[in-house]
Amino acid sequence: MLHSDGAATTVVFSHPNHELAIFGVLQSLRPTLVYLTDGGGEKRVAQTRRGLDSIGLAERAHFLDYSEQSFYDALLDRDTGFYEEVAQRLRALLRDLRPTQVLCDSVEFYNPVHDMSLPLVRAALATLPDVVIFEVPLVYQKPAADERYEIQRISASRRAEQLEWRLSRSELEAKLSARDRIYTILTAQMGPLLADIPLEELAVEVVAPAPALLPQPGGDRVLRYERRAQILLERGEIERGITYAGHYLPVAAALF
Repeated sequence: MLHSDGAATTVVFSHPNHELAIFGVLQSLRPTLVYLTDGGGEKRVAQTRRGLDSIGLAERAHFLDYSEQSFYDALLDRDTGFYEEVAQRLRALLRDLRPTQVLCDSVEFYNPVHDMSLPLVRAALATLPDVVIFEVPLVYQKPAADERYEIQRISASRRAEQLEWRLSRSELEAKLSARDRIYTILTAQMGPLLADIPLEELAVEVVAPAPALLPQPGGDRVLRYERRAQILLERGEIERGITYAGHYLPVAAALF
């Protein structure tokens, strides 16, 4: 169960802007936040700082300042040493923060950098017992002839594990204001997927207990980043593509 009764909470996100998915939870729990990468640039970091400042949490954010590209490159090179260094830095920070519960990005096979959040948190907490870990769902691709996505919800096969957090009117208003006025990079990137979420869905945020074993792709979640890499390779837009078995799994399993 996600505790709100004074529990020390830390949230670990791979990218800035992910906090919008649980903007109401943040307003209630007042956690410390840790961002592993810059999400691709300073503008995205700046929007996260503004978003957090709008709910009085800007001073509770820690940025490890890794570039997003460095995370991709380390996966392509199967550089476990790089990720062990990140885990060590995260461990030192969590040791000082002493959380009793940690929230992090869910493993969804949409983006491999998103999917490194949970393995890094697991590694960082290996010597810090009794800390409960929860996953924050962001986006995953559903099996279909065309591309269909589920936003900020646990996949159907895990829906029974889902923990719901219902926002107050003021929390929802703050979330809507931040989405429309601050997180312009995110809304441009996600388009109608984010803009067209019904208010009744936005007013309910969800997390789920993190799995004890490293999740496997398949079932009701498509291995989207591998398909996307193949398309880009065929177009000549990239020289190397991240695969699950060849790149992600060896690195994540070494941490998990």
